[in-house]
Amino acid sequence: VYIPKGEAGNAIDGDLVKVILTKKSENGSKAEGKISKVLERANKEVLGLVKEKREGLYLSPDNPKLPDCILISPGRDKGAVPGDKVIVEILSYGATKENKAPRGRIPRKRISPLLSCPVGEVKEILGNKNDPGMDVLSVIRSFSLPEEFSEDVLLEANQLPNAVSPEKAEETGRKDFRKLTTITIDGEDAKDLDDAISLEYFPEKEEYRLYVHIADVSDYVKEGSALDLEALERGTSVYLTDRVIPMLPKALSNGICSLHEGVDRLCLSCIMDFDREGRPLSHEITPSIICSDKRMSYHKVTALLEDKEWDDPEEKLSYQPFRELLTKMRELARLLRKSRMARGALDFDFPESKVYFDENGNISKICAEEREESHKIIEEFMLIANETVAEEYYWRDIPFLYRIHEKPDWEKWQNLSHVLSSFSYILKVKDPDNLRPKALQELLSKLKGKPEEAMLSSMILRSLKQAKYSTEPEGHFGLASKYYSHFTSPIRRYPDLQIHRIIKENIAYQENEKRRRHYERILPEVALQSSLRERRAEEAERDCMKLKKCQYMKNFLGEVFPGRISGLTQYGIYVTLENSIEGMIPLRFMTEDYYIFNEEEISLRGEASGKTFHMGDSMWISVYAVDTLSRSIDFLPYYPEDAEGGNSLD
Repeated sequence: VYIPKGEAGNAIDGDLVKVILTKKSENGSKAEGKISKVLERANKEVLGLVKEKREGLYLSPDNPKLPDCILISPGRDKGAVPGDKVIVEILSYGATKENKAPRGRIPRKRISPLLSCPVGEVKEILGNKNDPGMDVLSVIRSFSLPEEFSEDVLLEANQLPNAVSPEKAEETGRKDFRKLTTITIDGEDAKDLDDAISLEYFPEKEEYRLYVHIADVSDYVKEGSALDLEALERGTSVYLTDRVIPMLPKALSNGICSLHEGVDRLCLSCIMDFDREGRPLSHEITPSIICSDKRMSYHKVTALLEDKEWDDPEEKLSYQPFRELLTKMRELARLLRKSRMARGALDFDFPESKVYFDENGNISKICAEEREESHKIIEEFMLIANETVAEEYYWRDIPFLYRIHEKPDWEKWQNLSHVLSSFSYILKVKDPDNLRPKALQELLSKLKGKPEEAMLSSMILRSLKQAKYSTEPEGHFGLASKYYSHFTSPIRRYPDLQIHRIIKENIAYQENEKRRRHYERILPEVALQSSLRERRAEEAERDCMKLKKCQYMKNFLGEVFPGRISGLTQYGIYVTLENSIEGMIPLRFMTEDYYIFNEEEISLRGEASGKTFHMGDSMWISVYAVDTLSRSIDFLPYYPEDAEGGNSLD
């Protein structure tokens, strides 16, 4: 329902409201209404920057969807001064047409021009806006992310052992895989290593035995403990550009649970046998103990497999004994991937934005990093382990947590089909009952290497629903998988930790009717909580990345760069640069002609010149303006006669 200006009362973004319809929806137009009552306030505390005007101090919220002025009640500023980042509690949401101004909040002489302004008091001063780290702290507070662990949680964590005891290593039911050659492959800076892999190849049978070893976090985090309740509340670790907000304290995430090289660690292992075509033969899930032989990085594994140059020859020598093992791992991963693609799984091979910092914490560069061969090896092994575990426990018919991805909405699918048709791509689906990922997979294959690939792939991804957690195995559309779970990251995801408990109870024959009823009661709540926390983490990570991109591009105001058109609307042209940073050329800046947006073709055409802009076209831009608050970057079109040798952001 569209609420016209002046009909919102004193409601603000996120409020739960009661609406009176004033105009019905007709001929495709939106229904209109007026807000008659605010039922529940969403923003009782607001983060922002203290500013000053003639009437006194006020808060300019970081969230651009909130009112741009929240007056700070005199005497309730806690000593805040202009330039401070603060948290303000809203005392009054401002007057409406029907209500008079709030009493006792601001002097009567100041009320008249500010009747509609909310009024609040400062609850906490975070610091000056220019303090180091204040920008990311503001993101953390905006999304209500946790900052510190409580004393109870830290006390529990610090009481845990920092090494696996001999008694623990020899406990009944735990298989000893310490003599197996085992490796971890992760990012250069990663410290929470929750997965390790081993592989045996049997040439006489042409069969593979893959071991996916996952940290046995459940052995240390007991159900109902302070650690467990905190992990459930957090739901997931959050990876911001310059820091990690862990789900578990460092004593676990970087310590006893992390599968470091050369130390014994408790695991839950999924052991899978495959034939020479990568078809599954058998599997086993068991508690285990391992000792990683080598901590590897994605970049170095790829360098070894692809015979690239190494900066450090000695480091290359340390990897060399594992070359044959890694080659066999790549061989199996490719077979698994081939099988996955054959059933219709989608593969969005987007480059990821990576922010690099110098020794002073300043951004040195931002670049787009492609997925490497080593990433794909680990991805395939984790996917097959997650599928194997999910199917095993589906057939055991016990309460479980699944990762599901529902079919797209038919309306979104039709809209996507309409857009694709303007590029001469056809989605071969005529009714919602026949929605299959295979149709999208075939389309993604056709897009490979085309100028419009990145833009259309992104549109396809946005047309899909978000994956979530559920107690029902409803399948995973994107993976074309009937059964899927999250088993492989219990250090950083609560659902993985939860199903580890269920698996271990089942293996130890501790499952009974009482425990079954217990899980039937708690798992729906765990699924919902985990899904919500995952959304929050994703939004915070995305917002932090946008902030850093804006800060970085402020260094290049007025400079010229090549880019590619990634979006077209009636308001302007979106252009993505080589380093993955996107900005917009507002049409009001394109004064050389009057441009008309063609919705059918998704193009802009100059009325006088006939010059046309299409999705995927390359063009040059100059950086015009950056607004870190709205996370927006404005470009100007640049038409050089000879733009060769332009700037690079790498």
